[in-house]
Amino acid sequence: MKKITHILFATALLISTSACNDSTPKVYEVATIDSGARFCEGTTENNDTIYFSNFGGESLNPLNLDGKGYIMKVIGNNSEILIPANGTLNAPKGMDTEDDYLYIADVGCIVVYNLKDSTLTPLKLELPEGNVFVNDIAIEDDIAYISVTNTDKIFKLDISNPTSLTKEMIVEYTTIPGANGIVIEDEKMYVASYPADGVTTDKNTIYVVENIAAPKVEKLISRPGQYDGLALSDKKDRLYFTNWVDGEVGYIVLDTKEVVIMDINYTFAGPADMIYEDGKLYIPDLPNSKIVIIDVE
Repeated sequence: MKKITHILFATALLISTSACNDSTPKVYEVATIDSGARFCEGTTENNDTIYFSNFGGESLNPLNLDGKGYIMKVIGNNSEILIPANGTLNAPKGMDTEDDYLYIADVGCIVVYNLKDSTLTPLKLELPEGNVFVNDIAIEDDIAYISVTNTDKIFKLDISNPTSLTKEMIVEYTTIPGANGIVIEDEKMYVASYPADGVTTDKNTIYVVENIAAPKVEKLISRPGQYDGLALSDKKDRLYFTNWVDGEVGYIVLDTKEVVIMDINYTFAGPADMIYEDGKLYIPDLPNSKIVIIDVE
C-alpha cells in the first residue's frame, strides 16, 4: 500500500484593507499522491473509494494504443492498483460508476469492468469511426453520457442492463465544441470545452444543458479556456473547473456566474479531470504524474 505524501503550506499573509475591513486571502492546502501514478488523467468515486486512470508508458500520449493503461484506487490514505496494465487499457481518461460497474473512456471506445468480479473479461465498446478522443463519462438515470473532444460530440448509452451492452446501442446525443469533462446533477448537465487542436477560441468555454431530456446547449460563461475537469460542491452552489491555460483551478458561483480563480500553493502543469468528495477536490496533474488533493471546505 502506498502512503499519500502530504504537502503542508504556510497560512496566507494577513492584508489590512482598512481599520474596519480586514481580509485574509485564501490559500488552499493540498496533499499529493505520486507513488504509483503515471500520466494520471481521470477520476471517479464509488463506496468511499476514489479511482484514478493512468496512461502508463514512457511518454505522454493521450491517443496511444500501447496497452499500458491502468486504474488505481485510493481508500483513506492508501492507494493500490485496481486494474493492472495488462493490455486492455490504452490511455484511459474520464470514468463513472453505476451498480458496481466501472465505465472508462479510452481511445476510440469505452471499457466496462465489473468491480465485484475481477475475473470477468471487461467489455470494450467501440464508438463510431473517427471518434478517437473519447474523454469523459457521466451517468444519470441509467444513461451513460460520453464526450468526444475531437468530434465535438456527446453520445449516450442505456446501461440499465450492463451485461447486454453492444456498440450499436451508443447513439449521438448532442454537439458541443470540444466536449470534454462532464458533470450531471438533477437532470442538468455541465460540459467543459477543450480545443482538440490546442488552439483556444471563444467557443472553448463551459456549457450547460438545463434539461438533459430535451438538450438545449447554452454557454454557462463566456470566458475562453482549455477547460477539462468539472465538479459540483455539496451545496451545488459552485461549479469547480480545471483549465490548462495557466494551470488554473477555480469555480463558478452558479447564482451570479462569477468566475473565481483559486490561489493554490501548487503549480499545475496540466490539471485534468476532477472529483469533489467530502469537502476535497481530487485533481490529476497529468504531465506531472501527480494526484493533487485540495481541501476546499
